[in-house]
Amino acid sequence: MKLRAFQIVYTILTLNFIIPAFLYLFAPEFAWSSLKEVATLFGASHYPYSESSLYWRILGFGNVMTLGFMCALLLFDLRKYYPTLVPLVFLKGCSAFGFLGVYLWVLDYPLFLIAFLFDGLTLAAMIYFARTARNALS
Repeated sequence: MKLRAFQIVYTILTLNFIIPAFLYLFAPEFAWSSLKEVATLFGASHYPYSESSLYWRILGFGNVMTLGFMCALLLFDLRKYYPTLVPLVFLKGCSAFGFLGVYLWVLDYPLFLIAFLFDGLTLAAMIYFARTARNALS
């Protein structure tokens, strides 16, 4: 049961990273408008920055695709790739706390707090389900 839960969660995580990564690269307007719609649900108004740089789109694609790739490795062979959990958690943790830092010290925009909370939940799920499944395999 624990292994099955891991497989379900990590399949969702893998798709949750790989699909948006391609959207960031090839349909950034769609990805950004979706995020802004979520922010407006939480009372956000005008976003004062441009998010149209090709440079940052490519870096975002690489970052998010790397998260998806590491989740896929763990899903493919948890025993063999379990050490991948460390850089996976580090990369996702950097994103989570980056969002929190921006929200607290740069721009009080709800999207950054929502992203921090969502990333924190994702981070906890990554750790919990991988460790639980690995312990079940032992």
